[in-house]
Amino acid sequence: MQAGRAEPINECSRPLVIRASETYSPFSMKDANGMAAGIDNQFIARVMRATGCKFKFEFMPWKRALYAIEHGDIDVLPSASFTEERAKYGLFSVPYRNDVIGFVVRKGDARRIRLNSLDDVARQHLVIGHVRGAYRGEAFKAFSENPDNAPYISDVSMAPLGVQLLMARRIDLLLGIPTAYVAQADELGFEGGVEEHPLILAKEPVRLMFSAKTISPLLAQKLSNAIERETLTDTYHSIYGNQSVSTN
Repeated sequence: MQAGRAEPINECSRPLVIRASETYSPFSMKDANGMAAGIDNQFIARVMRATGCKFKFEFMPWKRALYAIEHGDIDVLPSASFTEERAKYGLFSVPYRNDVIGFVVRKGDARRIRLNSLDDVARQHLVIGHVRGAYRGEAFKAFSENPDNAPYISDVSMAPLGVQLLMARRIDLLLGIPTAYVAQADELGFEGGVEEHPLILAKEPVRLMFSAKTISPLLAQKLSNAIERETLTDTYHSIYGNQSVSTN
C-alpha cells in the first residue's frame, strides 16, 4: 500500500501498482502459479513496457479497488468505465477495448425469457445478479436507483458467485459482460450451462483509471499515448478481435 505519497508522479520513478482480478476470465485471472494472467493484463503489460514503466499486479475485489484508487493505495484500475463520480478522484486513459453489456442466463432461457427492456424484468418478477460496485451503463444505473426495483436486483461480491447463484436458480439473469461469464461458467465446471441473452443494454468503452493522488495528468497522458500506439498493432487486434477500439 502506498497511501500518503507526497504528490502525483510525472515519470515512472517507481513500479506502478495495477489492480488485477482473480476471476474475470478471459480478461484477468490468477494462473496456476499465482500470477496475473488474461488478455487485459497481457495488453497492459505491453503498454507499461512501451512507456518504460515497471509495474506489479495486485489482486483485489472490484469495490475495494475503487476505494484504493480514490485513496491512492493503488495506481491503476483496468476495465474502468468513465463516470462523472469517478472523475472526481481519478484520471482516465483513452479507451482500450469495448465491453458489450448484457446478460447470461441458464441454457435454454434465452428464448424463454423475453425482454425488450429492463422494465420487462420487473413485470416478470425476475431477479438480476449484479457484481456490487460495477458500472453497467446508464440504463441499469437508472433502473437500480429506482427503489421499486430493489426486489429485482441481487448484489454479489464476485462474478463466479453470480454464476453459481444463476445455476442454483437463485437469480434469473446475470448482468455483465456475457463473453466473460460464459468463459467463467466453463471454468467453474458448468460447461455449456449458460448462454447469452439477446438483449444488449450498452456497448461501453473501457479505460485505465488512474489515482489522481498518485498519477499526474502528464503521466496519465503518456500512458494514453502508449495505448493509442498499441491499438494500431496486429498484436492488439489479435488479442481483442471484435472488442477492439478505433483510435478515432
